[in-house]
Amino acid sequence: MKKSFLTMAMAAAVGVSSVLAVCPTASASVTSQVVKEGTQDSLYPVVHLKDDAAVAAKINADIRSQIEDMKAGLNYHYDDLQVSYKTKYEGQSYVSIVLCVWTYTNGAAHGMPHFRGVTYSKDDGERASIRDFVRIGSDDAWRIYSLPVLSSAGKEIPKYQLFQGYANEPLSGNFYLAGHGQVALIYQPYQLAAYAYGMTSIVLPVGLVKELNEKNP
Repeated sequence: MKKSFLTMAMAAAVGVSSVLAVCPTASASVTSQVVKEGTQDSLYPVVHLKDDAAVAAKINADIRSQIEDMKAGLNYHYDDLQVSYKTKYEGQSYVSIVLCVWTYTNGAAHGMPHFRGVTYSKDDGERASIRDFVRIGSDDAWRIYSLPVLSSAGKEIPKYQLFQGYANEPLSGNFYLAGHGQVALIYQPYQLAAYAYGMTSIVLPVGLVKELNEKNP
């Protein structure tokens, strides 16, 4: 039976029929706006900053732009589309969100989610790049691919379940903040492991982040 990504990943959401519904997975300052996408209800993140509505508006405009860019990059036919998200980190200075654009083509065995991390400064609303947090050199791949690869459920994937030669995959610049000074690299389904593992990620521990930043000025 066909199930949407939103149905599977956010089945706990409540109040979806309202114009703004609080997403249970999100922090207190991020709410979910229901947007109709064909026959599907999508949930778009809306960031609220108590003392700076202008910065919040800048962030939310860029989130919309990122979602539209993800849609524009879908170079294949699909019959259903749905947007969802998960707030991965919120601290004093940054909020980090993973966006998902899910598609389904009639007759396919399953839908296909596409993930993109977006991280914003609460001070000026600028979208941060990975180099704002960690500087990775071309010779650092072996160190990063020696770390555990995590499934969408946050569990380590056994090495024998990873694709052969996965460590030859180009290092991802797609990321989210994982808290405690950690930075997580995002990989799409089928990049490092089977579809069943969903979005996979490699979390760089704070010690390695510090080492890489010292090595790569």
